[in-house]
Amino acid sequence: MTITLNIKDTSGAPVSGARLNFEGNMSHAGMAPVFTDARETGPGRYQSVMELSMAGDWNMTVHVTLSDGRKLDHEFEIKGVEP
Repeated sequence: MTITLNIKDTSGAPVSGARLNFEGNMSHAGMAPVFTDARETGPGRYQSVMELSMAGDWNMTVHVTLSDGRKLDHEFEIKGVEP
């Protein structure tokens, strides 16, 4: 699956030069997490291809390191992944 995120600052300007790492976890116990890095494909636009190893619901965490060293995490769900 391809994941694309657009990151903007509080004024709405694209945030470039960040490093993003995705962590995917199944919504139930027993599965190892899946990790991948994203690359910047345009100003503030980051993209990654992640192989989700099982059908079902996934909880995603994006670990962001901004160019000034600040770190942020953001969580979201991907429901109904099909094989």
